[in-house]
Order: sequence, then C-alpha cells, then structure tokens
Amino acid sequence: MIDRQIMGAASAARKYLDAVSRRHVVGFISRCWNPDGGVRGRDSKSDLYYTFFATLSMVALRGRIPWFRLYRYLRTFGDGSSLDAAHFFCLLRLRLIFPCTAGMRRRFAGMLESKAAETPYDLFFKVSASQLILHNDEPEANLLISDSQTTPNLAASVMINDRPDPVAEAILMKRFCPQGGFAASNNVPHADLLSTATALMALRNLNIDLSGIRAACFDFIESQWRDSGGFAGYPGDAFEDVEYTFYALLSIGCLMK
Repeated sequence: MIDRQIMGAASAARKYLDAVSRRHVVGFISRCWNPDGGVRGRDSKSDLYYTFFATLSMVALRGRIPWFRLYRYLRTFGDGSSLDAAHFFCLLRLRLIFPCTAGMRRRFAGMLESKAAETPYDLFFKVSASQLILHNDEPEANLLISDSQTTPNLAASVMINDRPDPVAEAILMKRFCPQGGFAASNNVPHADLLSTATALMALRNLNIDLSGIRAACFDFIESQWRDSGGFAGYPGDAFEDVEYTFYALLSIGCLMK
C-alpha cells in the first residue's frame, strides 16, 4: 500500500538521526502546533494541510501529538464537503488515525469517490486514502509518463502505476542536480525538497540503486536544515515549515541502505 511505503520510508529517518537531532526536529514541529489543535503554515493560522504533514512527521519520529486537541480541530471541518480535493484528502487521512466504525468507513469511501483529483499528485493522495479505507491495493494503473510533468506529478504517476518504467527512471535521473537533490522540471536549475522526496520515493519504488547519488542528496537535505529544527524547501528559502520537514524525513528514509 502507498501509505505504508511512505510512512515506512519516513520512519526509517528516525534510525539515521541521533537522539539530539530527533529532539531538535520534534521541538520545531511542537512549536508549530497551535492551541486550537491545528498546525500553522506560512503564517500563524492553523492549516489542515500543514497539520497533516506535522502529524505524519510526529508519527514517524515518535513525537508527542496533542491527540485530543487534534481531534477537536478535525471536527471543525464537519464532513469536509466544503474543502478542495487536497485538503479533503488530508482531513480524511487524519481522521483515519482515530478509531472508525464500519459505517464511518463506508461514508468516507463515498465522500472520497465524490472528490475529483485534478492532478496525478492529487490522485496519489486519493489512492492512498482509498487503500486505508478499503484495506486493499488498487489495481495497476496506466497513468501518463511524460517529460513535461513536474517531478511530483511524475513521481506520483510512477507510484500509482507501480511497475518497472525505464522512461520514468531516465526522466527523473535527468533532473538530479550535481549539488544534490532533484529539480522540479527540466527547466529548473536548482533542487527543492518536495521534488527530491518524491523523486527518491519513485526511484525506490522502481528498485533503482541510489548509492551513486546518496552522499550528494544527504548534503542537499542537510543544507536545508535550519537552526529552528525545521527544514526549508530550497536554497535561499528563509522560511522553514512542517511540510518541508516531512519531505526531509521522507528523503532521508528513502536514502537509507
């Protein structure tokens, strides 16, 4: 299942980081948690999208999650019908952490089906949530693999297709940057953590040997680690957040031997 692969990789980062480093990252995430139970994003307001990444990061690092506050925060969104696809998938994934009856799961499945995924990256979240609800793997898909796709969308297609793909491997490796990490497209000269995490996850899914790029990728990831304990997204980005912190953990886990 996709969710199991992602959380398995992100959790592997815990073995790479020493105790002091883990506490440093967990401390940053904890400070981003607001009294209302949500997690702040690029401003002080709680945001469901960032709450999703903060929660997964804490699960991966075995950090303390304010479960009661989080549960109350999720309840404020009702059935999620007013949310766009990305935020709805985040809400559903977070609700599935808490105990759910069979009736609730059937209702979640119906609600999930009603939300359209506009990009492969959206579909990636949708398929992951569907697998968690229905407890079964999706059949092999046949999504487009194209040089024009952004790296996250290309990687999402690889994960959903779930089969060997030399073309996708070649496109992704062409986006590897000499200084480490992966770029968002052929026309972007610099790496970012989102593209790096998704590319590494896809290459790992394709069973590609990462030994030749491991050291450079570790150097890139570490260069985005800030004094606060959080990670920024790309060189020159002065703002660290919990989303990129999760991508850092996912990247590290994918690079583990």
